[in-house]
Amino acid sequence: MDIRRKKRHSHIYIELKIRINGVWEPVKALDWNEDGFNFYMNRAVDADSVMFKKGAAQFSGVIVWKRFIRDDYGVIEMALNRFLFEELEKLDPGSDTYRRIVRLIRVQERPEEKKKLLTALKGVSVVEDAELTAEKYKVENPLFRYGVKVVSEEWNRIVSYAFEASSVVRTLDNISKELSRMADEMP
Repeated sequence: MDIRRKKRHSHIYIELKIRINGVWEPVKALDWNEDGFNFYMNRAVDADSVMFKKGAAQFSGVIVWKRFIRDDYGVIEMALNRFLFEELEKLDPGSDTYRRIVRLIRVQERPEEKKKLLTALKGVSVVEDAELTAEKYKVENPLFRYGVKVVSEEWNRIVSYAFEASSVVRTLDNISKELSRMADEMP
């Protein structure tokens, strides 16, 4: 089952520019790693291969998936999928639960089933968190979302620098996760 094999990072975003019709426009790389990233825009990007840059470094990327969020269901499903992805990191890739989550993430228009699974795994509070995340997302983010695959030394250097520069943020994030895990285990 093909799913993300390398950890994606979202503790910080990476500011980039994308070239559309000869004009450089700002975007934020989210959920990034050496293989690529996601980004949002206020409009559609029609090309499959696009140029990006950070400072003087330029690199190309291939848009491997696109999603246009048309309604509230799409936004809540995106938030639920993010919480389900977090659960995948804790599971054995060979387990039935892992395979079930992967199948469920891949289908659209099943928010109620995703809520039930998250409730069974983490309790009702995680569904409430996903709903709050969806509301915040609708206010803060554009409707077009893209996934980009990158094979580039320039991109690898940008990722390395971002990872090194954000070590304090990662440490605080790990402490927060550990405290949350400990709180979940308390009676």
